This record gives sequence, C-alpha cells and structure tokens, in this order.
Amino acid sequence: MMLQLDSTQNPKVRQLVRYRDKSAHRRKDGVILIEGVRELERAVAAGWTLRQTFWEPSTAQLPALAEGHGQHFRCASAVYDKLVVRENGAGAVGLAILPAHRLEDLKLPVQPWIVVLDGLEKPGNVGAILRTADAVGVDAVIFSSLDCDPYSPQAVRNSTGALFNLQLASAPREEVQAWLASHGIPPYALHLEGATPHHSVDWTKASAMVLGPEDRGLEASWGASQRVKIPMRGTVDSLNVSVAAAVVLYEGLRQRA
Repeated sequence: MMLQLDSTQNPKVRQLVRYRDKSAHRRKDGVILIEGVRELERAVAAGWTLRQTFWEPSTAQLPALAEGHGQHFRCASAVYDKLVVRENGAGAVGLAILPAHRLEDLKLPVQPWIVVLDGLEKPGNVGAILRTADAVGVDAVIFSSLDCDPYSPQAVRNSTGALFNLQLASAPREEVQAWLASHGIPPYALHLEGATPHHSVDWTKASAMVLGPEDRGLEASWGASQRVKIPMRGTVDSLNVSVAAAVVLYEGLRQRA
C-alpha cells in the first residue's frame, strides 16, 4: 500500500532532506539513504531492511521489492524533486537500517582477500572502489578512520549498489591494524615509494590491500606494511585512488582465476 505525499513541508519529507544532506543525522539514527530502483533492489536482495520508500509521481502501484518493508509513499512532483539528487530521479528514494558492520562479524575464508580504505576523503572514490571490489569478488572491505561517510548517497550511487553485496566493517585505524595482525593477514600498502610491483605480490594468499588518500598518502602508522607500487612510465607519479585500486584488484583476480 502506498500513501500520498503532496507537501514539501511534510515532516517526513523534511527529515529525509536532513538525512540526505547531513551524515551526522544519518549516523545518529543508524540509517542509510538509497536513491535509485536498481540500488533499492540490490539492497533488498542482500537482506537490508527498508524503513521507508518514496516513489516518483508516475508510480501506479507499489513495486514488489518494497512489499513487506516499512512505509511507502507516492510523491507529488514538487516533493519528489526536493528529495532526489540525480537529475533523472532514478525512480525512488529509500531509507534503510544501517547494519553495525563490525570487524568481529566478518566471515572469512582461510586465505582472505581484503581491501582496507584508510582515511579516504571522497565518498565518490569509496563508491567506485566498492563497485570494483564487488566485481572482482574480494572477501571484505574495511573502512579505517575514513574522513568521509562511506554510506553517503554519493557512495551508494557510485557503487551502483555494490555496497550492499559486500562484507563491510568499519573501525578506527588502530583497531583495524590490530585485527589484521591477530588474524595473520599481512597488509600491503599502495605507496609512491613502494619497492614491490603490484603484480609481484601473491594475492592468492591472505592479504589486505591498503589504500590511503591521494593528497597526503597513508598515515605513518602503516609504515611496517610491505609497500607496493604500480609501475609508472609517464610523467605523472600517481593515479586516482579508485583507478589504482582497480589496477591492483584486477591483478588479484587474474591470479585467483
């Protein structure tokens, strides 16, 4: 069943706008905003719980993906335009419960293949890396002391909903480093001063690829990690972090194929 929302001043609309614009509000209430029918389908298929959905004005009946999940609203044009970020609207906006995503809840194989995103600042880059991580089949992605919200609408959009299919965990840097050590998973830090080419690492064994922000690189406490570098022949000395992640991850996929 869908209810009708006609006013942009409705409390539910105003709350959703706050969630869209302020990560602090989302964190406080433990929710994630999902824009796009494709992304909502992937979230539901992966077992995430929808609290509310808001559908574009042309929606005639409640789509099957939303049945049995929370409250649902068809929006007047002015309301829907106020809620969405994408120009084409993407069909719907949903509000879902954000799981705890703790390190101790990760279920890993004997030789886990992990990506650690440490201190990244741009949610768009996080989303793009998650998309590639899902494509190659990594076992988990860990958010380590990020300087952005990895669950922001932009991250969800750039991941094309791959975020929902991955095992995720989030923790402070020191906890992530201690967890890797306790599980015998060596970190390989992608670094401009790395001595080992990325294709010389045996990614079929337990390993964690660690990526840091482009402007300042990895935090000094990762100094004990083995440093890995992507060979560069041109005048530039680095790639966009999401591109660098893709280069290394597809080498890992080649080795594990």
